[in-house]
Amino acid sequence: MAEVSEYKCPSCGAPMRFDINEQRMVCTFCSNSYDFEYIRYHFNEVSDKKLSDFDWVERTKYVWEPNILEQLAEYTCSSCGGNIITKNTSASARCPFCNHEVVVSSNFAGDLRPDKVIPFRRKAEEFAEKYRQNIAGSVYAPDEFKASSVTDGIVGCYIPIWVYSCTCDSVGGTSDSVRFRIKDFPILGTDIKKDIFYSVAPFQFDDAEDFTESCLTGFYAGRYSIGAENAMNHADEELKQVCSARAALAAGGDYIPGMAVKESVISDKKLTYYLVPIWFLNVAYKGQDYTFAMNGQTGEFASPDVPFNYKAKLYGLLIFVFLMAVTFILCYFFVKEDYMSVPIALLITTVFSLFGASSFVFIASAIINYKISKKLRGGLRNAKSYSATGIKNYIDGDVKINGLNSK
Repeated sequence: MAEVSEYKCPSCGAPMRFDINEQRMVCTFCSNSYDFEYIRYHFNEVSDKKLSDFDWVERTKYVWEPNILEQLAEYTCSSCGGNIITKNTSASARCPFCNHEVVVSSNFAGDLRPDKVIPFRRKAEEFAEKYRQNIAGSVYAPDEFKASSVTDGIVGCYIPIWVYSCTCDSVGGTSDSVRFRIKDFPILGTDIKKDIFYSVAPFQFDDAEDFTESCLTGFYAGRYSIGAENAMNHADEELKQVCSARAALAAGGDYIPGMAVKESVISDKKLTYYLVPIWFLNVAYKGQDYTFAMNGQTGEFASPDVPFNYKAKLYGLLIFVFLMAVTFILCYFFVKEDYMSVPIALLITTVFSLFGASSFVFIASAIINYKISKKLRGGLRNAKSYSATGIKNYIDGDVKINGLNSK
């Protein structure tokens, strides 16, 4: 069975977990707290066994690349000896017998060990408050989104990512070479949806800590399942396309998609392995999961499109009926003449309203209902919706053409 580790208080022996407010390990019993440096030294936490000159870019052919599907794995709890069954990619787990939280150290051994980690700095309570402000109080959101217990499902996860920096030289015209610098582009190291991840980006990588397993306690964490080589290959393909198009525009030439790979050279590659914090909340509605997310470092909140409940159709119908009634009254006074009997005037008004004005009234009521629904539904109000961010947003503004600086 693989090795797991547990962090027990040096004073009383009770389990410890990472405290977001203090940014330290805190005992759940005596409340004593300890910083990362003390934890590393006291627990003899496994240091990074990679060589001092280790380079992810140079070592991509030799480090571990996933080649098997996710499977269940069995571990032994270091506290009670019970069996813990979880995914083989999971790096943290909870013992079902003693309820203690453990870290699967074997998933951070050798080349699997991350270089950096960004600890959680925003609490689940902040995520819950933002969710309630944007969703739970809305009129158009279904009841499943407004239930008082819905925020009980909030989960904190450390997501494995690769942070990629490089230089790309692309030919923009007949001979003009345009140089782009890409800095700190995050590439997912796992298979969560890109639009969810990039909607809560960016992360402040300068505030990262040297990796320590202790801050993972109490959160879900997993090792990478998309290796360094595959991550760079996909990023390079996108980078060459984007830079080739920009180079053609900067140099006044034509962009030829088929020439992008041949005419672009990527160099000065740098790759770093991070774990970054994200809060997630899944809400199930009519067989579909709606995932809300918040950056555990910056507090950036993102929401999916929230479906309408039955009130949306009801309110839309009421708006349509009201506008039709107003239209009918106005038409009646418009067509009514002194010589015309009331029944004839009503008949003409009815025919005109149903066959002449109803389509326009329907369109107007739909527009009004849509405008109102944005406020009554909530969800995207004061929040950023999902949007997949490409590598183009991480290109440095400093560009060189034939050795001359250009902005």
